[in-house]
Amino acid sequence: MLYIIMSVCLALAGGLLFCGLYFPFWKHKTPLLPVLCFGKVGQAPKGSALYKEWISPQKLAKKLDWVLKLGFTPVTPEDLLAFKEGVSLPPKPVLLVFKYGLESFYKEVFPLLQEREIKACVCLCAEHIGQYNAWQDPRQEAWQNTLTESELAELRKSKWVSFASHGLSYTKLSELDTQQAAWQAGESKARLEKLHKLSINAFFYPWGVPSKELEEALRPVYGVTFSSQKGVNKLSSPLSTPLNILPAWRMGLWRLRAKITRG
Repeated sequence: MLYIIMSVCLALAGGLLFCGLYFPFWKHKTPLLPVLCFGKVGQAPKGSALYKEWISPQKLAKKLDWVLKLGFTPVTPEDLLAFKEGVSLPPKPVLLVFKYGLESFYKEVFPLLQEREIKACVCLCAEHIGQYNAWQDPRQEAWQNTLTESELAELRKSKWVSFASHGLSYTKLSELDTQQAAWQAGESKARLEKLHKLSINAFFYPWGVPSKELEEALRPVYGVTFSSQKGVNKLSSPLSTPLNILPAWRMGLWRLRAKITRG
């Protein structure tokens, strides 16, 4: 009998601990700005060493529906720029950001956005439009096609898609001096705007967290920046950048809920 009572107590304690971690009713409600980041959408090529970077369209759809069910409203970097000027954001804003600028965004993600009438941001490498992700080691995984000029033109006309830059290529800017890195980031914006008629207001730093010097150099060029630092951002004015991201493609639904609802 004592064993049964102890087992029940342990189970109750475990349940309370789980609820405390995943449903933090005890925390103060601080306004948050989650940035849900996704990589490759579709099925990983056979034998891929990078299969963990992929999410199927079906699982992506479930996560999008989950976020909407929780009452979040997807916004864009342009909405954040307006917020800096005093325009209010929705009560529970969230950014959906897709890395690499792959063609799968047009084929797999764009239809999901249209069906749900929600916004997302796709990041581009200026030197790889209409080509492939040549920065990736083909020995680890076959190259993937990037967005074409015609696909970008269609996305540009849509009210559901905004654009950000990764730079000229998916380069490790930390390996360059600040002046070279800032030039590459600025040049990518100029090319994407002039050659492809896109509006580029955000920069997603490839490969980690930028130096303070580089962030300061890009502040006059980009209104919003993202780093690969994991975490949830506090929604404050003025908005602190670079924004942290959540690797949403590899997070379960309940863990995702726990991350984006914590204050």
